[in-house]
Amino acid sequence: MNWHFIEDSPPPPGDSAIYLAGAESDFDDVDAIWREVYGREYGWLPADAPALHKDAFHPHSTYLLASAGGRAVGTMRLVVDSERRLPIEQFTAIDELRDDDRRLIECQRLMVLGEYRNRRVPGMPYGVFAALIKGCLHWCLRNSYSHIVADLFRSTATTPMKPLLSLGFTETGIEFVDRELDEPDRSVALLLHIGELFSRSFRCSTPFYRYLMEPDARIAVYS
Repeated sequence: MNWHFIEDSPPPPGDSAIYLAGAESDFDDVDAIWREVYGREYGWLPADAPALHKDAFHPHSTYLLASAGGRAVGTMRLVVDSERRLPIEQFTAIDELRDDDRRLIECQRLMVLGEYRNRRVPGMPYGVFAALIKGCLHWCLRNSYSHIVADLFRSTATTPMKPLLSLGFTETGIEFVDRELDEPDRSVALLLHIGELFSRSFRCSTPFYRYLMEPDARIAVYS
C-alpha cells in the first residue's frame, strides 16, 4: 500500500482525532468543510446553498470529523440503508449490489482541507484521509455493516479512485451522472467487503493494514 506525502515542510501542529459529530457546532464544522472544498475550491456548489447536511438522508447518517491542530480538517458521511435507500440511488439503480447476506452503507462526501491533504499529522501516520477510512471501518464493524458503497468521480484531479482501489474497493461497472453537483465528469460506484479488507492484516506484512485494524484511542467512533 503506497501513500505519498508532502515532506518538504513540517506536519501541522497539535493533537489529532477522529470522532462522531454530535453537537450543533460539530455539524457547523461539517458544513463549513463541505462549503470550503465542494464550494470555494471545486466550484460544485452555489455560494447560497442551504445547510448541506440537512437533506433527506440526514436522519439516516453518521458524520465523522477529523481534528488536527485544534480544528476540524476533514469529514466523511456514512449513510445507512433505510426506507429511503442510499444516496447513490437518486441517480442509478444498484439492485445488483444488494444481497441477502450484505448489510450496505454508503460512504460519501469524504474530504480533507487542502492544506492537510497528503501530509502526515501527529497521531495519523498515514494522513487524515487514511484516518477517516480507519474510523469508517471501525464504525462499520462496531455496527455490523458488511459492505461499503462509495460513489466518486472517475477523472477529476482530486478523485480518490486510486487509493480506494488499492485499499480493496472494487469497481462495480455502475456509472452515472451525479446531478447534485455541478460537475460534468461521470461518477462510478465502488464496493468494499469489509471482512476481506481486514483479513489482509493476517495475509500480508504491510504495516498499513495493521494500522487499519489495531486499536487506537484517537479513533473515537464506538459510541
